[in-house]
Amino acid sequence: MRCPKCQFDHELQTTECLKCGIVFARYQAAMEAKQAAGEAKQAAVGTGRVGVVAPAASVRLAQLAALPPVEAPWERYDPRGELKCRALALPLALLAGLWVATSRGLISLLGGEFAMVVHECGHATTAWLTGRWAIPSFWVTYHGDERHWWIVLPLAGTMVFGGYKAWKTQRWGWVSAAGAVLLLLLIIQGQSSFTQNALIVFGGDGGALVLATILMATFYAPHTSAFYKNWGMRWALLVIGALAFMHVYHEWSTNNMPFGEIEGVNLSDPTLLTEMYGWSLQEMVGRYLLLSRVCFLTLFGLFVWGLVSVYRETQLKRLQR
Repeated sequence: MRCPKCQFDHELQTTECLKCGIVFARYQAAMEAKQAAGEAKQAAVGTGRVGVVAPAASVRLAQLAALPPVEAPWERYDPRGELKCRALALPLALLAGLWVATSRGLISLLGGEFAMVVHECGHATTAWLTGRWAIPSFWVTYHGDERHWWIVLPLAGTMVFGGYKAWKTQRWGWVSAAGAVLLLLLIIQGQSSFTQNALIVFGGDGGALVLATILMATFYAPHTSAFYKNWGMRWALLVIGALAFMHVYHEWSTNNMPFGEIEGVNLSDPTLLTEMYGWSLQEMVGRYLLLSRVCFLTLFGLFVWGLVSVYRETQLKRLQR
């Protein structure tokens, strides 16, 4: 087919011009809108009623107005630019997070604040998975002591419904995520209350590692998603996730655990795990480091997949030209 704007001849059927980048459907809609506006003006002049639009033209204008706007050149998806972003963004974000975690003063405090927020969300998320109500706050998460099925059942139902909708739309990543959460929910429900309480404590830094990984993973969302289109949110989630992840990882990899009592709150998580729940220091550190390695491997897999998928898009586009 031939592009209506630049007249570039395409051998394959495409939805946008490989030379000038216009989207055919939207460009055609814009041309039809312009033509309909001219016809309406002529009809109004011909009837002697300037400013009055003919009924047929008015209906056509209303239909065209409902179409999505023409995509601006700077809003087009550029696989080559995306390839560069995916090659540099995650490694640089993790290196920046490590630099902040090993720094002192205000910079380290800033990274610690981000890590604290994600840490408390980790406590709350783990509590919800056990069936307890939880409210995350600064430096403390309030949660109940008893399991409630009115929390477990809606959460399980949400995972099943969300997985089904994702399966219908063939979003396999969301299907996998919903299935993993549902399986984790079922496993946790089979544990004793004592073990569940220990998991809530462990879920502070443990949940922070997982949630920070999820935040960074949103950077690899498809270019049709809201994460990609809202570039500010996309980059902000990557930075926040990297800062929180490296802060927690640095603490456990350097044996810089906060033992003791947090003033005005409670005993620290490492103190609770060792003194109240009987975890040895070696077991506790080993479990946090194991989880961090799993998260690192997940990020590495996403990194490689992101590069390969976008590289294939660049090659396909080059061949189409």
